[in-house]
Amino acid sequence: MESLGHDYGVIDSPQPTAEQARTALEEAGRRAAEVRRSDRQLAWMLGAVVAAYLFAGAVISVSPHQGTTYSGAAVALMLATAIVASVVIGLRIRAYTRAGIILYFSTIIAFNVWNAAVTGVSILTRFWASGQPIYHFGMSVAVGVIPLVIGMIVLARRA
Repeated sequence: MESLGHDYGVIDSPQPTAEQARTALEEAGRRAAEVRRSDRQLAWMLGAVVAAYLFAGAVISVSPHQGTTYSGAAVALMLATAIVASVVIGLRIRAYTRAGIILYFSTIIAFNVWNAAVTGVSILTRFWASGQPIYHFGMSVAVGVIPLVIGMIVLARRA
């Protein structure tokens, strides 16, 4: 019964004027553009992952003794920094597009699959064998970030 009275209030409300409707549509368009621009923040989050992955690969590739010195602590610090940066960027996002978030997670999934394939091929071909130069690891890292870079570019262009 109570909703019946509420429904009458909505029916009795006047129709907006053409100017009010135009203003409302312009405001909706501005809000939609803001949400689309938030996809750029998702691209920055992917950028943090790319940077951490590349820097970790570089540190391991140039460290003596195949990464047994302080490179482990440096890699852990870089990864922690990337996680904190991604969380801070993620908390700034108020809203995002459905397509943007699907593209973001699709990129992360593609990166994991691609990275597993690069790692598997590197191990099977003995590209990472103990007698090989350590910079081979860095080369594999550079190939491994390809899906992340593509996802960053696509997300940044959508905004």
